[in-house]
Amino acid sequence: MSGERILVVDDEPDIRRLLQEILEDEGYAVVVAANAAQARASIRRQVPDLVLLDIWMPEEDGVTLLKSWNAEKHAPFVVIMMSGHGTVETAVEATRQGALDYIEKPISLTRLLMTVRRGLDMGRAGRQMPPAGASRERAPQLVGSSAAMRALRARVELLAPRHEPVLAVGEPGAGRTTLLRVLHGSGPRPGGPLADLTEPVWAERFEASLETDGPSDFLDLLQAAEGGSLYLGELSRLTLDQQERMCELLDQPAVQAQGVRLLASLLGPEGLDDVVARGRMLGDLAAHFRVGQVRVPPLREHVEDVPELLQYHTDRLHQDEGLSYRHFTVASQNFLRYHHWPGNVAELRALVRLVLATGQTTEVEPSEAEDALRSLRLQADRALSDVPPGYGELFELSLKDARERFERAYLVHWLAEMGGNISRLAEHAGVERTHLYRKLRALGIEPRKERRKRP
Repeated sequence: MSGERILVVDDEPDIRRLLQEILEDEGYAVVVAANAAQARASIRRQVPDLVLLDIWMPEEDGVTLLKSWNAEKHAPFVVIMMSGHGTVETAVEATRQGALDYIEKPISLTRLLMTVRRGLDMGRAGRQMPPAGASRERAPQLVGSSAAMRALRARVELLAPRHEPVLAVGEPGAGRTTLLRVLHGSGPRPGGPLADLTEPVWAERFEASLETDGPSDFLDLLQAAEGGSLYLGELSRLTLDQQERMCELLDQPAVQAQGVRLLASLLGPEGLDDVVARGRMLGDLAAHFRVGQVRVPPLREHVEDVPELLQYHTDRLHQDEGLSYRHFTVASQNFLRYHHWPGNVAELRALVRLVLATGQTTEVEPSEAEDALRSLRLQADRALSDVPPGYGELFELSLKDARERFERAYLVHWLAEMGGNISRLAEHAGVERTHLYRKLRALGIEPRKERRKRP
């Protein structure tokens, strides 16, 4: 460690002492101050690299002290606010005054060290945010200081060093794949590959491995993820026959010996026991994922994280996509905390993108946030209205059944149009002929019969 200098400003002696011990154990040089006056005196003696600043202190609060530092134009240093219960909105407001981030009490050791490290890294890079549009690959995060998100991060920390398969269960947009990527990056395989079998380059090979004898095709996929993790995608999309084949593969000694961690997701509020009881999943397959099952809570269950999520996605979209930087006022944050969020975190991110892309002012007020929510709802309704006649009933089916029905209708239509010519159909559909033959057989479609039906 480089001995970077950190100033801890907090009126509670126990917290000062605890933070000093933790940070010194990590190799930092730590100075403490009990109030604003002591903090000013410390900075006059030596400017720190980073300040951990409590919001509520006697005589002069942390936000006022931060404003005075801005006015005095000290040599730049990174400031991270520390907020107790009920002061999160104030901490978010402090970011407008130049604070990089905030940590909610009781302080999580993992979040403390991650935030301090990030702050020092940014300080060395010039103590400012990267320029808008600067593209960089960043590790995903489970954002939020609520009890629900703290419990979720604790579950990830528990599972990360282990080897059993992990299943993320949750509603659309709740962050299932984000959780799995965090898990992959937190365990013993962070530098290893994360092969996603839902991507086109892998999807056909995965389906083929479930329809052939022997484990060789599946072993090829595992080798692509050697030293890392393999994401199987949505488990309930697999037919019961495919699930049975998946169980056979997972029980193969050659597969178990690969040392690749298996990841998967399950859409909806139900857990494994519910989908097994409803006949949508084999109990044997569920058994492989039961120990590693993780429920990702919908946003409506941790709305106190909305201010932090707004700040996080504002920063990300500004930095990664070059959108204008804007600030959600405390009033707009409070308004959005009372929204039901049917689309979960994905809806919140879409809202942030919309107001950053279309707004003309530096601040987002409640009326603009309300208009943006209404616009997103209209876009969703318009998308539903564009569904061709007769396809609306697909929304009443499970994803697996809806997909099967559409695929069958699509293939029957184009088989008839192309006179049963498999080569032309494969080219039009963008799939390999061998995969197309397997798909037709699985759906019970006979090309010769469909050729005869053509007028």
